[in-house]
Amino acid sequence: MKEGEHRPDLVAITAAMTGPTGLLPFQDRFPDRCFDVGIAEQHAVTAAAGMAMGGLRPVVAIYSTFLNRAWDQIVYDVALHRLPVVFCVDRAGITGDDGASHHGMYDLVLLTKVPGMTVMAPSSAQELQQMLHDALDLCAGPVAIRYARGQARQVPDREVGSGLQARRLRQGSDRVCVLAVGKLVGNAERAVALLAEQGIGATLWDVRIAKPLDPEMIADACRHQLVVTVEDGGVGALVLDEIDRRCEELDCVPPRVDVLGLPLRFHPHGKPDQILHQLGLDAEGIARAVRASLPG
Repeated sequence: MKEGEHRPDLVAITAAMTGPTGLLPFQDRFPDRCFDVGIAEQHAVTAAAGMAMGGLRPVVAIYSTFLNRAWDQIVYDVALHRLPVVFCVDRAGITGDDGASHHGMYDLVLLTKVPGMTVMAPSSAQELQQMLHDALDLCAGPVAIRYARGQARQVPDREVGSGLQARRLRQGSDRVCVLAVGKLVGNAERAVALLAEQGIGATLWDVRIAKPLDPEMIADACRHQLVVTVEDGGVGALVLDEIDRRCEELDCVPPRVDVLGLPLRFHPHGKPDQILHQLGLDAEGIARAVRASLPG
């Protein structure tokens, strides 16, 4: 709504999810600028492409698991034409109480493979607000902002990033660097605090932008012996590739890179924190994985 007040060309689109995606207040305030196309995600994305071609700034709010249905339209209707469509990808990652079919396991893997797509992963409510503004203000092509269901982490204004840069939350030794994505930044923060109590000073980055990855963050990761990515999607392989490429440029030995993420299987219905604990993606599990991988 804040962006809509200042941008008369901003429109919102959803597919039978006006309430669950949080668009009801926008619909009430701007009834002529909010479109519910029914259970037709493919049409929602193609309609957004047409609106963007006509000079509007569409924001498409869709659950991560339902966005899979519109893959062709994302690639060939939006991205191929470099259209400035913003995808607000709700229920990304481990979702929990919506059921086994609603875990958003694929959005990071798929969207980071789309040419010209910028992929943002806010770690707090304040980051989400900033990223929506930056997506509309800085990006000339398609953007996806992916976030989890439930109460978001809250941070003061001084702990909010901006633009397409990652944010270093903690500077440690050169032994280990943790790169955390989105919701799992909170768990990674607690893990790094646990490691500090055990005499292991870890560097911690909030990745923020999953694509393109921040070159400064990658360069800093190359200076460590061990890099651990923490995510509930699929950017670890991108990090590994970027670190190898940067270390080749710097003529240095690349660090070991461990990817902590979702195993390739369907995940059950359940509370998100319980599922993340079982997957070793809570604070204790992350700290345990770091200790197990540290050289020496």
